[in-house]
Amino acid sequence: MEYLDLFISEAEEHIQNINECLLELEKDPNNLELINQIFRSAHTIKGAARTVGLAHVSDLTHHMEDILDYIRNGQIPVTEEIIDLLFKCMDALEQILEEVKEGIVETEVDVQSIIEEIERLKKKYLEGKVEVKEEKKEEKKEEEKKEEPKEEKKKEEKVVKKVIKKLIAKFKNPKSKVKVKKVTKEKIEISAEVYDEEIDEKIETIKKSITVFESLASALNDNTLKEFVEIVKDYLKKIEERDLTGKIREAIDYLTSTIEKITSAIEEGKSLEEIINLEELKNKLEDSLKEEEGGEVKEIEKIVEEEIEIDHEIFDLSEYAELLKEKLESGYKLYHIRVKVEDACELKSARLAIVLTRLKNLGEIVISKPTEGELKEKSFDVLDVLFLSEKDAEEIEKELRLPEIEYVAVVPVEVEFEEVEEVIEEKVTVEKEEEEEEVLDEDVYKVEVILDDECLLRAVRAYMVIKELQEIAEIVKTKPPLEVIQEGTFNDLRFTIYLKLKEGYEEDDIREKIKSIPEIKDVIIEKPGEKAETKEEKKEEKKEEKVEEKKEEPKEEKKEEKPVQKQPPKAQPKKEEKKSSQTIRINIEKLDKLMNLVGELVITRANFAQIANKYQIKELQNAINRLSMLINELQEEVMAMRMMPVAYVFNRFPRMVRDLAKALGKEVEFIMEGTDIELDRTVLDEIFEPLVHLIRNALDHGIEPPEEREKLGKPRKGTLKLIAKRERDHVIIIVEDDGRGIDPEKIKKKAIERGLITPEEAEKMSDHEIINLIFLPGFSTAEKVSDVSGRGVGMDVVKTKIESLGGSVVVYSEKGKGTRVVLKLPLTMAIITALLMSLGDQIYAIPITSVLDVIRIRPEDIKNIEGMKAVLYRDEIVPVIKLKDFLGMSHLPDKEDEDIIVVIVERSDGKLGVIVDDVIGRDDIVVKSLTGILKNIPGLAGATILGDGRVALILDLSNA
Repeated sequence: MEYLDLFISEAEEHIQNINECLLELEKDPNNLELINQIFRSAHTIKGAARTVGLAHVSDLTHHMEDILDYIRNGQIPVTEEIIDLLFKCMDALEQILEEVKEGIVETEVDVQSIIEEIERLKKKYLEGKVEVKEEKKEEKKEEEKKEEPKEEKKKEEKVVKKVIKKLIAKFKNPKSKVKVKKVTKEKIEISAEVYDEEIDEKIETIKKSITVFESLASALNDNTLKEFVEIVKDYLKKIEERDLTGKIREAIDYLTSTIEKITSAIEEGKSLEEIINLEELKNKLEDSLKEEEGGEVKEIEKIVEEEIEIDHEIFDLSEYAELLKEKLESGYKLYHIRVKVEDACELKSARLAIVLTRLKNLGEIVISKPTEGELKEKSFDVLDVLFLSEKDAEEIEKELRLPEIEYVAVVPVEVEFEEVEEVIEEKVTVEKEEEEEEVLDEDVYKVEVILDDECLLRAVRAYMVIKELQEIAEIVKTKPPLEVIQEGTFNDLRFTIYLKLKEGYEEDDIREKIKSIPEIKDVIIEKPGEKAETKEEKKEEKKEEKVEEKKEEPKEEKKEEKPVQKQPPKAQPKKEEKKSSQTIRINIEKLDKLMNLVGELVITRANFAQIANKYQIKELQNAINRLSMLINELQEEVMAMRMMPVAYVFNRFPRMVRDLAKALGKEVEFIMEGTDIELDRTVLDEIFEPLVHLIRNALDHGIEPPEEREKLGKPRKGTLKLIAKRERDHVIIIVEDDGRGIDPEKIKKKAIERGLITPEEAEKMSDHEIINLIFLPGFSTAEKVSDVSGRGVGMDVVKTKIESLGGSVVVYSEKGKGTRVVLKLPLTMAIITALLMSLGDQIYAIPITSVLDVIRIRPEDIKNIEGMKAVLYRDEIVPVIKLKDFLGMSHLPDKEDEDIIVVIVERSDGKLGVIVDDVIGRDDIVVKSLTGILKNIPGLAGATILGDGRVALILDLSNA
């Protein structure tokens, strides 16, 4: 289940990535990089689906890959028909993932029909091109045949011997014997005596219950209960002198369950005849008294120690000597790790893949046998890893103890290093020299790129490198040729690029560009002129006086050569930087739990602070101040962990806008801004539905059809914007369109027709107030109900949801120009700063972000304006309510003080004054949601626990 959850999580990310790339590809059909990104994501989903046994997902993505391959090779064009088909594949994959989440193995999606549609379109676009392709192949073969004599001519040329110094590494002890703890499963027979202590307590409980039932049976004169009591008493006597077997244990459990049912029935006044079947009870108890042969057989896990021999020489250290030496000198330890899965494990390779993932978080994998790529293709039951880490063997072993693992062996190994001189033979031909001299003159760099051993899509990676370098240089030549790389037939770990840098760029820019691409192991760069010097040296070495010439070589040339030889090791520090930015997946439930624990710390801190203030303990106050700093830092870190960019939600909308615009026959440019603004994950999850309503309304009611827009002098294509902005402790989200706008007169007419307002009230309202009537429940101006909107539920849902999050929503609109809906949301809902105030003996809290001011006024300062109590606050009339009246607690007496305390708060409907008994102060509080009968009480948004253990209710004044 663990690897299935991991697959779902990763597949959702890849599907989102493909959707985004497809939307971009629709605008830019010739963008090969987008096609490669889609191909890579589809390939990853295919491999992972095969690993977890989802064959239908693997089949669908395989056929997607097939058509994408033809697209990137230029044999099939990117058309609207192709884009629609790929979107259809994405919809199918999303539905299958939802089914997998619900535990449905057999999908309802007709995968075969989609595959047939892919094949049909593929055939349609490839018709008439097959012959051309064959002709091209024949032409290539003829060219190769013409070049063959040249190859033969090259082979006749001389061979140059070269002496190089090389660091080699070898194991001090080629083999190790180690004791491992194996988990074995064994069936054992458990004798009856094992159960004696376990059921003693249950039997005592049954006896006590029977005594109570006996009294009740007489009082209620219930014959069924009387008979039940007699049957149980008789049974208890019979088992007193007997061995307590497994069957008797089952009978005792059955009696306990029956007694609980009887107790509930008596409390609810139900008839016992409906609850218990006395005949069935007798049979069950009699069966339990029959003799059993032996005890009960159970399967238990047993850990046994076993000595195994591990051969370290399965690892070839020839390519890793430099890396191993550097890491071991910096304090790393080298281990040979062997992990074996149980024979009963169904998905062995998937389990071993999880082991590799865990190891990546503990250190650096040097060699893995099998590799991660091989684990995706075949099933293996043993994994050997040469591993570098700063952690101890016990800690690593503990992290790798997973279900279905038979044993884990973590063996420290020692290696010794030796520097040797190696003679290598290098073929050099005149033609080749001439060719390279031609390439390397005039500021041409030779760049050799070495890919990671585990890189699967080597041609794709090579092409990505070339594309990146084209931004800073002119590509003169590549080995192998660019055509081979584009066709996808390149499958080596090394390739070479000859390039001329554009003005303003240097050698470091080449390295930086290449290293920005994943799965690059190393980069070797030869500056212009370096190759020519090397050849000159080779010629001089053949002469007898080569020793003297070496002495006469200028020191500057040697200085130039040294950096070239030392370039590969220079790449090592970058590897470490990459490692430090690794991330791990954490279940959101664990983050929620962590946040709850931080909340408890905040409450406990407040408790300590109250104790320190009460008893004036200076030392305790100092300790609390230090504790507060730590808790605040911890709180900020946990809050930051929960924060996610709004792109998490925003990125779902481009596809939705595209599909809806197409269905409605409208042309729309969708613009997203501020996608990097962050919000708490809880808030983000809740705003998706409100934003769906707003965007659907904008597309259906706001933006006009292209023909209508042209008549009005507007561009054919409408504009829909989704914008996020940060303002102090809030995030502002705006949905804006340049469509019809909202007609206040139309809103006013509908509101009067429905009896929501009177004509007199309508006359006094401003256009802005009338427009915001659309938030009333069931209000809609749509003439007809469509699949998109018009049922009158959208804007009401938006307002309710946003205000439940402690936010607000306002609409601004101008007829004929467009509409702007502004959502104001808190950054987080978990721990907030609040103003605490009292009413009678109860304490209440209001989020500090909603509080504008606290004022003291005289009773005579409250005026009655048109039947509404109000005060003058900073030259503005602000309505005033008593908190006790708002909460339905009018029976509470008014405070006897001469001054009245009023808290001025900001709501979506404007300012409001709230009269309270007293203001206690501000404090950090942990928001707890209300459940049960408190859940739907108007005016309450939640609750919190104060430092002294009292409960404070959090107010929701949005509807006051």
